Amino acid sequence: MISSLNTNTASYSSIRSFGAAESAAQASQKRIASGLRVADAYDNGAAFSVAEGLRGDTAALGAANERLAVGKGMIDVAVKAGQFISSSLQDARATLIKLSDPSLSADDRANYQAQFKNQVGDIGAFVKDAKYNGVNLLEQGAQNRNIVSNGSGGSVSVRAQDLQTSLVDVLSNADVSTAGAAASLLQPGGQFAQAEDTLGSALNTLSADAKSVNNSIKSNNSIIDATNTGLGEIVDADLAKEAASLSAAQAKQQLSGQSLSIANQAPQALLGLFR
Repeated sequence: MISSLNTNTASYSSIRSFGAAESAAQASQKRIASGLRVADAYDNGAAFSVAEGLRGDTAALGAANERLAVGKGMIDVAVKAGQFISSSLQDARATLIKLSDPSLSADDRANYQAQFKNQVGDIGAFVKDAKYNGVNLLEQGAQNRNIVSNGSGGSVSVRAQDLQTSLVDVLSNADVSTAGAAASLLQPGGQFAQAEDTLGSALNTLSADAKSVNNSIKSNNSIIDATNTGLGEIVDADLAKEAASLSAAQAKQQLSGQSLSIANQAPQALLGLFR
């Protein structure tokens, strides 16, 4: 190897080593700061593309769960209203039993008739107020709702129950003018008995739909959790490893700097040959 003032091979080598160590330190610092081994396409294009696809899948399932939560809210409000209606029906049944007594005085019969009318009115109010986000599953003309359930276009059905027509209107028009008329309402196949059966069927249907919605939400959450676990295996940084790599890179920077300093002193040593 010749001794030259123009070409300092050792200096070039030290500069390259310093640059490599600096790049390694920056890469480790980026991973530590973000917590990701693959934070963008520059880190690993193929892995980043796969990761973005998985993120899209989880976002789609999350969006589906948002819509399912709306469906769950519709059903919950309808079921709660149905429970209040059931309680009012029990009170109305007790009133009808009293009205079926032929020994009632005219004044008592009038009072119980007014009470029955108020109880039916309460049921009508429960039906009217059973709204969630502007949707009432119990009112007249209510439509079934198909709610997106996953990221592939699947859906679950929430079935409307027209309790206004099948229950409130029926009881509003029921004849309670006499003991016999009131008694006939309570008989199997009577209007009141049919109203009770209608409510029971409606609550059973709503409960079944609620179970379908809840199962879809649970399934989506399980898939999201599993997908996120797999995603982490692809993109997450091993912080313990990165901390060690950063320390090593910083040590290499220091050594390369010292090596560069020594290499830069070589031309000064050549000057001594001419003294």
